[in-house]
Amino acid sequence: MGNRDKNEIVASILESAASAKDECGIRLMRIMHDSFLSYAMVTHYLKLLTENGSLEYDTPTKMYKITDRGLRFLELHEKMETLLSSITT
Repeated sequence: MGNRDKNEIVASILESAASAKDECGIRLMRIMHDSFLSYAMVTHYLKLLTENGSLEYDTPTKMYKITDRGLRFLELHEKMETLLSSITT
């Protein structure tokens, strides 16, 4: 896997949270595994995403859950990827 920019990493984390089969959310280790991130990197991004309202953290269960804002980011990211791939081909 090559170097990813911040938006790609954020999208990867949010996709992981969106695909969580458990309605309660997803745990940090699963996000690390799905997104191919180190503990330091994933905790940095999870802090950013919870602070900006894209993810919610439930302290008792230690689970992250995607919010409507996070889903909207994923929508826009996918549209941008589609537009950019059509321009470069």
